[in-house]
This record gives sequence, C-alpha cells and structure tokens, in this order.
Amino acid sequence: MTAAHDYEHLHHLVDRLSPTQVRRLRLIITEDEELSRVDQQVPDVAGGGDDGDLLPASFLALSGSIEAPADYAERHDDYIRERVERERSANE
Repeated sequence: MTAAHDYEHLHHLVDRLSPTQVRRLRLIITEDEELSRVDQQVPDVAGGGDDGDLLPASFLALSGSIEAPADYAERHDDYIRERVERERSANE
C-alpha cells in the first residue's frame, strides 16, 4: 500500500463520516501529540462558530440545504424532471 493510496482512502473515509464522527475524529487528532502539531498548522476553515458547524456560514448560505439523497448530484436532471412533472400534474 502506497502513501498515495493511504491518502485517497482516508480522504474518502472522512467524506463518509457524519458531522458527529468528524468532531470525534478531530478530538482524537487534537489529543495526539504528533497529530496535534500538524492540526495546529492548518488554518481553521470552520469559521470558529460556536454551534459546531464544520463549514463556514458563507458556504452554507451559498449552498442552501445540503440534505439530499446520496445520488442527488448524479441524478439531478431526473429529480428536476420528476418535480416538474409533479407540479404540472398538480396544476391540471
């Protein structure tokens, strides 16, 4: 297993964590002597919010609701088409 493979695997793993799991992982990192030094070198992209959000408020305002089916990005055309058809049927 190469370092590049490890990096990709960890990247995909972190992407699948829930917000609670991400906060737990970050706590583990900050409590580890070696990893905490690396964590201190990375700027805080969470915006320092008191509510524990992992993204800055400006991103959340731009993105709107991020609650969607897992395949929303791949099937967005289908979802839009279905919504338009439902609205058309409701108006008839």
